[in-house]
Amino acid sequence: MLSDIDGSALDHPSHGVIGIVFRSHLAVFRGALVQNIGYAMPLEAEFNAFMIAIEKALEMHMNNIWVECDSLIVVKAFHQDVVVPWRMHNRWFNYKILARQMECICSHTPREGNMVADVLAKNGQGLSMYSSQRWDSPPAFALPMLDRDKLGLSFSRIQMT
Repeated sequence: MLSDIDGSALDHPSHGVIGIVFRSHLAVFRGALVQNIGYAMPLEAEFNAFMIAIEKALEMHMNNIWVECDSLIVVKAFHQDVVVPWRMHNRWFNYKILARQMECICSHTPREGNMVADVLAKNGQGLSMYSSQRWDSPPAFALPMLDRDKLGLSFSRIQMT
């Protein structure tokens, strides 16, 4: 199972929101989640996205998962013992152990390759504090990105006018 994750934190003080999409190895949509995680810095939102993806994967009885993240810091923290935000140090350590027990791979994907999770997180900015929304079928606003992803087409941040 493949999971793309993204964290988003806008404004100050920021409300952190995470977006997670689950797909099969054939890019078939298996579910998506958006969750408001309360006050969080952008990096904390990225770490939370990883931890919640592991949690949800376990709830979905997935024994192995490949998590793609556009945060190099999160990927590096998964593979090495590096400093993580102090408020989540113990939780992160516990989730790393859990992830390794379930055969988890964590790799970096450029932001252009993570647009589905990004649009989910940005769409969730309107959620009330600590609430979440889950989809068992693809949400309409994410369909264009899911289709491009399934075809292996990338996205460009450069706009030509």
